[in-house]
Amino acid sequence: LFRDVYSTALLVFCTVIIMSAIFMENTKIGKDVHPWLSFVLLWGGLAWLSMVEGGQASLVGLPPVDMTLYETSHPISHKIM
Repeated sequence: LFRDVYSTALLVFCTVIIMSAIFMENTKIGKDVHPWLSFVLLWGGLAWLSMVEGGQASLVGLPPVDMTLYETSHPISHKIM
């Protein structure tokens, strides 16, 4: 429980620091473009990266699983695997 609370607090702290640096134009991208655009670019990039990493993790972690179990419930994923 302590590690979860501690890591969440650090995540929130770092997010606040980075967002405030962007909106106070203390970063290169904050100076070059509008702060809201840099905000959207940062969070869009993070969302994209999390989806790519999640897909990579599933490709690495799923091969030992019998894929026929998911043939009817997840047909698109079954075709990809």
